[in-house]
Amino acid sequence: ARAVGREVGLPDANVHSQLLPEDKLHFVGSLKSTGGKKSRVMCGSKELVLMCGDGVNDAPALAVSDVGVAMGEGAALAMEMSDVTLMDSNLTKLHYCIKMGGRVIRTIRENIVFSLVAKLLVVGLTFAGKMTLLLAIAADVGVMLIVTLNGMKLLPGRNRVSLQSEQLTPTRKGKYDGVPLGRSSGHSDQLPDVV
Repeated sequence: ARAVGREVGLPDANVHSQLLPEDKLHFVGSLKSTGGKKSRVMCGSKELVLMCGDGVNDAPALAVSDVGVAMGEGAALAMEMSDVTLMDSNLTKLHYCIKMGGRVIRTIRENIVFSLVAKLLVVGLTFAGKMTLLLAIAADVGVMLIVTLNGMKLLPGRNRVSLQSEQLTPTRKGKYDGVPLGRSSGHSDQLPDVV
Protein backbone atom coordinates (compact mmCIF):
# COMPACT_ATOMS: atom_id res chain seq x y z
CA ALA A 1 0.00 0.00 0.00
CA ARG A 2 2.84 2.41 0.78
CA ALA A 3 4.41 1.75 -2.64
CA VAL A 4 1.13 2.65 -4.35
CA GLY A 5 0.83 5.71 -2.12
CA ARG A 6 4.32 6.85 -3.11
CA GLU A 7 3.49 6.29 -6.78
CA VAL A 8 0.51 8.64 -6.57
CA GLY A 9 2.36 11.16 -4.37
CA LEU A 10 0.96 10.46 -0.90
CA PRO A 11 3.22 10.69 2.16
CA ASP A 12 3.56 7.42 4.11
CA ALA A 13 1.77 9.01 7.09
CA ASN A 14 -1.37 9.39 4.95
CA VAL A 15 -1.45 5.74 3.83
CA HIS A 16 -3.57 3.45 6.01
CA SER A 17 -3.62 -0.24 5.17
CA GLN A 18 -4.68 -3.54 6.76
CA LEU A 19 -7.67 -1.88 8.49
CA LEU A 20 -10.63 -3.90 9.73
CA PRO A 21 -14.11 -2.86 8.52
CA GLU A 22 -14.92 -1.09 11.81
CA ASP A 23 -11.53 0.69 11.71
CA LYS A 24 -12.31 1.95 8.19
CA LEU A 25 -15.72 3.11 9.36
CA HIS A 26 -14.24 4.98 12.35
CA PHE A 27 -11.47 6.47 10.18
CA VAL A 28 -13.93 7.84 7.61
CA GLY A 29 -16.18 9.09 10.41
CA SER A 30 -13.27 10.90 12.08
CA LEU A 31 -12.28 12.48 8.76
CA LYS A 32 -15.83 13.73 8.29
CA SER A 33 -15.92 15.20 11.80
CA THR A 34 -12.52 16.91 11.51
CA GLY A 35 -13.10 17.97 7.92
CA GLY A 36 -11.92 16.52 4.65
CA LYS A 37 -10.65 18.34 1.61
CA LYS A 38 -12.50 21.58 0.95
CA SER A 39 -14.35 21.24 -2.32
CA ARG A 40 -16.61 23.57 -4.24
CA VAL A 41 -20.08 22.20 -4.76
CA MET A 42 -22.93 23.75 -6.74
CA CYS A 43 -23.96 26.23 -4.04
CA GLY A 44 -20.71 27.03 -2.22
CA SER A 45 -17.95 25.09 -0.50
CA LYS A 46 -18.14 22.00 1.64
CA GLU A 47 -15.70 19.63 3.31
CA LEU A 48 -15.97 16.31 1.46
CA VAL A 49 -14.60 12.86 2.26
CA LEU A 50 -14.20 10.35 -0.60
CA MET A 51 -13.79 6.66 0.18
CA CYS A 52 -12.65 4.21 -2.48
CA GLY A 53 -12.95 0.47 -1.90
CA ASP A 54 -13.66 -2.85 -3.55
CA GLY A 55 -14.68 -5.38 -0.93
CA VAL A 56 -17.53 -6.26 1.42
CA ASN A 57 -15.45 -4.91 4.32
CA ASP A 58 -15.44 -1.47 2.61
CA ALA A 59 -19.24 -1.20 2.33
CA PRO A 60 -19.91 0.49 5.72
CA ALA A 61 -17.23 3.13 5.13
CA LEU A 62 -18.48 3.68 1.57
CA ALA A 63 -21.98 4.30 2.91
CA VAL A 64 -20.79 6.79 5.55
CA SER A 65 -18.50 8.82 3.28
CA ASP A 66 -19.73 11.85 1.34
CA VAL A 67 -18.71 10.18 -1.93
CA GLY A 68 -18.30 6.41 -2.09
CA VAL A 69 -16.38 4.92 -5.01
CA ALA A 70 -16.41 1.16 -5.63
CA MET A 71 -14.04 -0.69 -7.93
CA GLY A 72 -16.03 -2.68 -10.49
CA GLU A 73 -14.05 -5.88 -10.02
CA GLY A 74 -14.90 -5.89 -6.32
CA ALA A 75 -17.85 -7.11 -4.28
CA ALA A 76 -21.44 -6.44 -5.33
CA LEU A 77 -22.27 -5.03 -1.87
CA ALA A 78 -19.53 -2.41 -2.21
CA MET A 79 -20.93 -1.38 -5.59
CA GLU A 80 -24.44 -1.20 -4.12
CA MET A 81 -23.33 1.07 -1.24
CA SER A 82 -21.24 3.42 -3.40
CA ASP A 83 -22.19 6.58 -5.28
CA VAL A 84 -19.82 5.87 -8.19
CA THR A 85 -18.65 2.54 -9.62
CA LEU A 86 -15.48 2.26 -11.68
CA MET A 87 -15.82 -0.68 -14.04
CA ASP A 88 -12.28 -1.93 -13.39
CA SER A 89 -9.50 -1.39 -10.85
CA ASN A 90 -7.67 1.39 -12.69
CA LEU A 91 -7.36 4.26 -10.18
CA THR A 92 -6.52 6.80 -12.90
CA LYS A 93 -10.21 6.64 -13.77
CA LEU A 94 -11.02 8.05 -10.34
CA HIS A 95 -8.87 11.09 -11.10
CA TYR A 96 -10.59 11.36 -14.47
CA CYS A 97 -14.03 11.29 -12.78
CA ILE A 98 -13.10 14.10 -10.40
CA LYS A 99 -11.79 16.30 -13.22
CA MET A 100 -14.78 15.51 -15.46
CA GLY A 101 -17.15 16.27 -12.58
CA GLY A 102 -15.55 19.71 -12.26
CA ARG A 103 -16.04 20.31 -15.97
CA VAL A 104 -19.69 19.23 -15.74
CA ILE A 105 -20.39 21.60 -12.84
CA ARG A 106 -18.64 24.45 -14.67
CA THR A 107 -20.71 23.79 -17.82
CA ILE A 108 -23.95 23.68 -15.81
CA ARG A 109 -23.12 27.05 -14.25
CA GLU A 110 -22.29 28.54 -17.66
CA ASN A 111 -25.60 27.31 -19.07
CA ILE A 112 -27.64 28.62 -16.13
CA VAL A 113 -26.02 32.06 -16.25
CA PHE A 114 -26.37 32.34 -20.03
CA SER A 115 -30.04 31.26 -19.91
CA LEU A 116 -30.92 33.69 -17.12
CA VAL A 117 -29.19 36.63 -18.81
CA ALA A 118 -30.91 35.88 -22.12
CA LYS A 119 -34.33 35.52 -20.44
CA LEU A 120 -33.89 38.77 -18.51
CA LEU A 121 -32.88 40.54 -21.72
CA VAL A 122 -36.01 39.25 -23.50
CA VAL A 123 -38.23 40.29 -20.56
CA GLY A 124 -36.63 43.75 -20.55
CA LEU A 125 -37.16 44.15 -24.29
CA THR A 126 -40.77 42.98 -23.88
CA PHE A 127 -41.49 45.64 -21.26
CA ALA A 128 -39.81 48.23 -23.49
CA GLY A 129 -42.18 47.24 -26.32
CA LYS A 130 -39.37 46.05 -28.61
CA MET A 131 -40.10 42.30 -28.46
CA THR A 132 -42.80 40.48 -30.41
CA LEU A 133 -44.10 37.00 -29.66
CA LEU A 134 -42.28 35.56 -32.68
CA LEU A 135 -38.95 37.11 -31.61
CA ALA A 136 -39.43 35.86 -28.03
CA ILE A 137 -40.02 32.30 -29.28
CA ALA A 138 -37.00 32.53 -31.60
CA ALA A 139 -34.85 33.82 -28.72
CA ASP A 140 -36.02 30.99 -26.45
CA VAL A 141 -35.26 28.33 -29.06
CA GLY A 142 -31.90 29.97 -29.84
CA VAL A 143 -30.89 29.98 -26.17
CA MET A 144 -31.92 26.32 -25.87
CA LEU A 145 -29.75 25.39 -28.88
CA ILE A 146 -26.74 27.32 -27.56
CA VAL A 147 -27.06 25.71 -24.12
CA THR A 148 -27.32 22.26 -25.74
CA LEU A 149 -24.26 22.87 -27.91
CA ASN A 150 -22.33 24.13 -24.87
CA GLY A 151 -23.20 20.92 -23.02
CA MET A 152 -22.01 18.84 -25.97
CA LYS A 153 -18.44 19.98 -25.40
CA LEU A 154 -18.30 17.36 -22.65
CA LEU A 155 -18.92 14.48 -25.06
CA PRO A 156 -16.06 12.09 -25.86
CA GLY A 157 -14.08 12.91 -28.97
CA ARG A 158 -14.29 16.69 -28.56
CA ASN A 159 -11.02 18.63 -28.59
CA ARG A 160 -11.75 20.23 -25.24
CA VAL A 161 -12.26 16.89 -23.53
CA SER A 162 -9.81 14.57 -25.19
CA LEU A 163 -10.24 11.07 -23.79
CA GLN A 164 -7.34 9.45 -25.60
CA SER A 165 -4.07 9.07 -23.73
CA GLU A 166 -0.61 8.39 -25.03
CA GLN A 167 1.10 5.14 -24.05
CA LEU A 168 3.07 5.84 -20.88
CA THR A 169 6.24 4.29 -19.56
CA PRO A 170 7.21 4.26 -15.88
CA THR A 171 9.77 7.02 -16.39
CA ARG A 172 7.67 9.27 -18.65
CA LYS A 173 4.77 11.42 -17.54
CA GLY A 174 1.78 12.02 -19.78
CA LYS A 175 -1.76 13.33 -19.68
CA TYR A 176 -5.07 11.54 -19.36
CA ASP A 177 -7.88 13.85 -20.45
CA GLY A 178 -5.64 16.85 -19.85
CA VAL A 179 -4.72 15.62 -16.36
CA PRO A 180 -1.00 15.00 -15.72
CA LEU A 181 -0.23 11.45 -14.73
CA GLY A 182 2.83 9.48 -13.82
CA ARG A 183 2.12 5.76 -13.84
CA SER A 184 3.34 2.50 -15.25
CA SER A 185 2.48 1.32 -18.73
CA GLY A 186 0.58 -1.77 -17.61
CA HIS A 187 -2.78 0.01 -17.48
CA SER A 188 -5.40 0.46 -20.17
CA ASP A 189 -5.58 3.84 -21.90
CA GLN A 190 -9.14 3.44 -23.13
CA LEU A 191 -12.16 5.59 -22.45
CA PRO A 192 -13.03 5.38 -18.73
CA ASP A 193 -15.94 3.11 -17.81
CA VAL A 194 -17.84 4.78 -15.00
CA VAL A 195 -21.35 4.12 -13.71
